[in-house]
Amino acid sequence: MVAYIIFNRLQTTDAAELAHYPPMVAPTLKDYDATKLVGGGQVKVLEGEPSEAVVILEFPSFEEAETWYNSPLYKNATIQRLKGGKWHVMIVEGV
Repeated sequence: MVAYIIFNRLQTTDAAELAHYPPMVAPTLKDYDATKLVGGGQVKVLEGEPSEAVVILEFPSFEEAETWYNSPLYKNATIQRLKGGKWHVMIVEGV
């Protein structure tokens, strides 16, 4: 069953640090069957905390999504992402 990793950027704390993150992510995905479904578009929060940006990646399974997220290459990108902002990140299983 497919799974999605949802990145919700709540606040940018250091734009210069955050700018290094996107180019670090693409190489981490090349060995995984992931598809970017959402990213970079307009966000309007209807309920809850404000959000600056949302990215949704689709993976073939929950396990594949979790494996990518915990991979050594992506861990380096995570460190950079966290230098630049505050986030909610989750994996959800699809139907």
